[in-house]
Amino acid sequence: MMACCLRKKRRMKVKLSWKSKKRDLSPAGNWAPEDDDVEGKIVFFGGSNYTFDLDDLLAASAEILGKGAYVTTYKVAVEDTATVVVKRLEEVVVGRREFEQQMEIVGRIRHDNVAELKAYYYSKNDKLAVYSYYSQGNLFEMLHGDKGENRVPLDWESRLRIAIGAARGLSIIHEADDGKFVHGNIKSSNIFMNSQCYGCICDLGLTHITKSLPQTTLRSSGYHAPEITDTRKSTQFSDVYSFGVVLLELLTGKSPASLLSTDENMDLASWIRSVVSKEWTGEVFDIELMRQMDIEEEMVELLQIGLACVALKPQDRPHITHIVKMIQDIPTNFNL
Repeated sequence: MMACCLRKKRRMKVKLSWKSKKRDLSPAGNWAPEDDDVEGKIVFFGGSNYTFDLDDLLAASAEILGKGAYVTTYKVAVEDTATVVVKRLEEVVVGRREFEQQMEIVGRIRHDNVAELKAYYYSKNDKLAVYSYYSQGNLFEMLHGDKGENRVPLDWESRLRIAIGAARGLSIIHEADDGKFVHGNIKSSNIFMNSQCYGCICDLGLTHITKSLPQTTLRSSGYHAPEITDTRKSTQFSDVYSFGVVLLELLTGKSPASLLSTDENMDLASWIRSVVSKEWTGEVFDIELMRQMDIEEEMVELLQIGLACVALKPQDRPHITHIVKMIQDIPTNFNL
């Protein structure tokens, strides 16, 4: 049976609030401040068919889902009308024009496999990005979360649907901004399962917004391409590499970060290359998958795709549109 549900983790509840003046929402759906240089506005995408405004958002009960160096992620339930994910950028200095241009590019992307940017807010001190919320949880939690006796493992069909959905989403992302757009932070914790149980890519646009911040690296995560040591210099080629690591993670059930902690010189991709070169391919697959019957050939095909994506030279990696076709061409007993 396809595993589409996760046990909900207990999370800390907070209130979204900060020092600011009372705001008014204009009829067009944009908050019009008294001093545009100091305050800011909230901009909704997809028309004005929203039943909440900025004040509702700030007054709502929220759960902290995660906290990074510059971004805090909240799950916000706006009364009984909507549940959204709010990314709050803290101590991020970026010009209004640059921020709004980036959000406008992301806001125009509408696809089942890309998290929808619903709204954004800019002021000198606070910047928010409001995205769709996915109740099924992220891929990292599905693979590496609850290991207890009540765990419901991801079966092969679920993993393949997540892979093809995320590939389609990344393809759409790379088409944005006249084919020049880069995600910059592809990893399993940024891939969720949508209502059809296909992968959906989230956290879009934030890498660009934080590019002016002190240098950050992907080395500790295990998803970085070897040529990228600075996230500000991510490319579509490095996105493909990171996606390849996600495919290998799906197949092995191993966290790239945990593997790095045992041997700093052996990331997940290098370990799999080493095992496969010794013709021990069967040793790499997740034991939860090996319990299923008659899927080894399919797993080997996806493994070959993943290894192609993590080629050491960027020019040797396949284009994302080719990756989508390759995954869709894997013979299965169900439709992708």
